[in-house]
Amino acid sequence: MKISFFSLFLATIFSVQAFAQEPADVIAKAKKLIAADKCSEALPILQPIAKKKFRQTSGEQATTMLAECALRAGDKKTAESLSSRFLEFHSQSPYLERVQTIAAILQIESGAVYEGVENLLRILSYTKNPAAKTRAREIAIQTLAASLLPAEKLQALLDKYSVDKDINGWLELQIGRESQNEKRYKAARYWYNRVLKRSGISERLQETAKKGIESLQNQGAGKPTILVLAPLSGEFSDFGVAAMHGVLLALEQSSFKDKIHLRIADTRADAFTALRQTQKAIYQDSIIAIVGPIMSAPAATIAAWLGSNFQKIPMITPTATDDGISQMGPNIFQLNITMSQLAKSIANYAIDCFNVKEFAIMNPLGDYGNAMTASFTQAVENRGGKIIAYQNYLEGKPDYKTEFDLLRSVRYKQENRKKNIAYGADNLDAINSKSRKAYLQDSVAKYPAIFMPATNPVDAGLMISQLAFHKISGLLLGTSGWYGRDLLINGKNQVNGSFFSVPASDISLDSKEYKDFAEVFKNKWGTEPGGDKVAALSFNAANIILTAAQSQEQNLAEVIKKTGTFTGIFGKITFKNGANVNSQIVGVEKNRFAFMNGCPVEESDSTATPTAKTTEKK
Repeated sequence: MKISFFSLFLATIFSVQAFAQEPADVIAKAKKLIAADKCSEALPILQPIAKKKFRQTSGEQATTMLAECALRAGDKKTAESLSSRFLEFHSQSPYLERVQTIAAILQIESGAVYEGVENLLRILSYTKNPAAKTRAREIAIQTLAASLLPAEKLQALLDKYSVDKDINGWLELQIGRESQNEKRYKAARYWYNRVLKRSGISERLQETAKKGIESLQNQGAGKPTILVLAPLSGEFSDFGVAAMHGVLLALEQSSFKDKIHLRIADTRADAFTALRQTQKAIYQDSIIAIVGPIMSAPAATIAAWLGSNFQKIPMITPTATDDGISQMGPNIFQLNITMSQLAKSIANYAIDCFNVKEFAIMNPLGDYGNAMTASFTQAVENRGGKIIAYQNYLEGKPDYKTEFDLLRSVRYKQENRKKNIAYGADNLDAINSKSRKAYLQDSVAKYPAIFMPATNPVDAGLMISQLAFHKISGLLLGTSGWYGRDLLINGKNQVNGSFFSVPASDISLDSKEYKDFAEVFKNKWGTEPGGDKVAALSFNAANIILTAAQSQEQNLAEVIKKTGTFTGIFGKITFKNGANVNSQIVGVEKNRFAFMNGCPVEESDSTATPTAKTTEKK
């Protein structure tokens, strides 16, 4: 569009006049023009003030009016330029909220609807500027009424902001509408009724909600919903996103892709938040099952409440490892192997395969070591065995001579007492100082078995390498902290013939099934599922629920319980009292890991067949 010489002449005249007058007079005149819908005439007299007096109050006011005029005229580029410069420079301006409102409107018009509405609601929560408040409220309601946001986004806004009864009513009404569009009729009824219970809202809202209720008279609960509980914000958000992606992928690959709705809730890895989200979801939606939470503390909280109140709704936590969560109700399931199960499986293996009944424990101080030791002790005692020696140690030290000397001393006293019993001595604790000295210097302290739940393979290998040097022997036992190449490097030949328990998932990351899953996952989400297994375990949890849903039974928790065993990415998943018991015993043979499919068999002749499959991992 060409600008005529006459137009330029008028603009120059207006500019000269603007500088000839006081800024307040010019702005007053511009206000009258804008009120009369004559923005085009206000522009040339405001521009000089906005440019030359930008730092002053008159410049702030002029810039604000110019941006509003540009937005009204549809000149988004100019409105964006003016508002962004203003917001970057003026942080304490009395016109700040008016310009923030302009920026929010521009966001909505550019397609960032959620962000724009959120900023409008945020402005409403703190502004004392009447013009900004009126404009922000008006645009927020218009945008919500246009049905531009899905139910999840509307719910997020409702959770964050409670700034105006009409806006809250519109949020609830639109959640109802979106739920109805998704055929989630229970949820739609809930939200329409919430609107009707509000007092003092507009008649338009009331009437629309009534029509919504009437349209659902012949509908049942509608589309079933699976609730996914994961930390999508905060320190553990990466795990939460991985869990969410795993569940979404499982649903996409299933025959229920368009028949089941996923409701994803952010737990922030907090037990109270997780409980609040769960309660809201169950009362608002047709929840048939829950995947999550992925952290033990929130999982225990939800399990306790759900197990007492809604026993037909199964909850499968993919990754929580704390003991006892699955015991909080007949509908609670733990997919990840608990520490108790790991300790129990290695204790049972030693008793069943080697007939060991007496054990020494080297306990690494810390939560992991203490929990493993307590579970192992209980498992041994439940099988009629006993712990005959117990020694704490602090991981990370270069040498454990003091701890091993104490362990040798305990064993000497036990052997000496047995000798006194055999000889018929009156004093069973009598010690011959000469024989004691000789034993502690030269003899090997032999324990039937030694359990060391080290937290990592480096420390496990170091401990094992020092056992022989300090003349202590026995069947060496551990748990998942042992699993890693550093065990073989640090333990050297001394680690051969030892055994430890791991979750089956730990040894399946190289399997074809997992590699196929990882490839599909990466193609879908553009990232690897990660070695933490959160995505894969969440995928498994969702598949168990979807498999149970094929039965079309109302009580999915009972279906899962009766089925008992499922096939997952990491092999068989077997639930016993709600806990997955599919742990794996790993042995070390010739400095290689061997996955034990039963007790080891001696190759005494050509017909003997080993029951362990040795990996290629050295």
